[in-house]
Amino acid sequence: MRLRAPISVIGSVALLSLAIPAFPASAPSTYSAYTGTDPKPSPSPPPVLGPANAILTDPTFGSRILRVTDSKTAGGASLIPEDAGFFRTWNADSTAIKLMNTTGKSWWVEFNPANFKVGDGSSRPTLHQLNFNYHWEWSAVDPDVLYFLSGNQLSRYNKSTGVVANLGGPPNGEPVAYHVVVVGHDKWVCSVAGSGVQDTYTKIFCLNPNNSSERKFIDIVNRTINGIAHADSNWPTGMTGQTIGIHSIFGSAGGTWLGVIFKGQGWGPKGLAVLNLATDTWSLATGDRNLSGHPSLGDGKYVNGSGSSNGRDSRGAVLRDPNNLMDASKHAFVMQPAATVGWYDGEHSSWFNASTNPNAPILFSRYNITSPPAAVPWYGEIVIAATDGSNTVWRFAHNHNGGGYYGSAFAQISNDGRWALFSSYWDGTLGPSPNRDAGLMTRIDTFIVELVPTNK
Repeated sequence: MRLRAPISVIGSVALLSLAIPAFPASAPSTYSAYTGTDPKPSPSPPPVLGPANAILTDPTFGSRILRVTDSKTAGGASLIPEDAGFFRTWNADSTAIKLMNTTGKSWWVEFNPANFKVGDGSSRPTLHQLNFNYHWEWSAVDPDVLYFLSGNQLSRYNKSTGVVANLGGPPNGEPVAYHVVVVGHDKWVCSVAGSGVQDTYTKIFCLNPNNSSERKFIDIVNRTINGIAHADSNWPTGMTGQTIGIHSIFGSAGGTWLGVIFKGQGWGPKGLAVLNLATDTWSLATGDRNLSGHPSLGDGKYVNGSGSSNGRDSRGAVLRDPNNLMDASKHAFVMQPAATVGWYDGEHSSWFNASTNPNAPILFSRYNITSPPAAVPWYGEIVIAATDGSNTVWRFAHNHNGGGYYGSAFAQISNDGRWALFSSYWDGTLGPSPNRDAGLMTRIDTFIVELVPTNK
């Protein structure tokens, strides 16, 4: 399926005047879900599923869960929201979601928050396939807009009008690559630049989509922005004898921070760094025992899944100042277990609800690595962790994860904090994966869990 409306291409322009819609509703700071810290083993076998658009109730926590895809969706392909929690898979007002398969195709589909359905609400909802690769991201402010890579251009597509606009690209004509990243409230749109592959890229290109004459071309190796040398003592550098390379980039939910993970770095074990695009200054995570896990950027805060503060349990995370990742006086631990039992699981975090509430709590989807000796709270669950110092963790659903990398759930929260989109192989009960895409033996489907009941 191609784009729904005819495409007209507009060349790069110096100034783009956009009518930005009203900003989405503010995300909640608290939830009404279960907060007990007693173990809740995942039901086995898992709940029986109906077809796409069927609703079930999580038998443990009582949350409503919508099945988005099934074996008749997209030819039975395994579909996920996105590989990690770095990129917005909900549009600005929670009326559409992004889906992708494991081989590079992508779609979007309508979501109706009022009746908790996707597409036309039937058991065969239509997905709208896009004719560019899956490395795109929704706008944070305009529900009809997404940004994508187009050769040597960052481009914008409006799903309502079908219009494509080329916004601009690197001044030397090099290609844009890896993934589009939206920073804050569409303040910047970025990607890596130049030839190469993941872990070898050395350049970043950013522009302001509302005034595309405002651009930044960042050359890591030559320490320049727009050709001007920078003497920042925290500028990322490579290990002796190695060329530093970019592994991934991701944008903050609010503000102007760009997260970058490097390989071949010369400052710390994880290669974590943040560039403040407002000040052109870097912060580096040079090393502490709490650098493990996956990171996310909220609005003025950085989080990584560090585990417990004593380092003895995989559950837990630490908040950091994105302008100074190593300032221990600003570190704050969240989601800390009452008792530490070992390292048995991992997590993906999603903090795009901070787009509408800087103090919003953080969504975590915990996936199994090995089985603990006894059931422990939050293992294999979708939870939300408070950031107010209360150590409150709201528990919503088991994600029935498993089956390797693509089976690790990848839960993503909406800007308004009311919904989470996640993928699951449902404990291996969804049938065989067609052509065993990405080595999957069993299929993966996508689901939406309701975080705020619609009658509240």
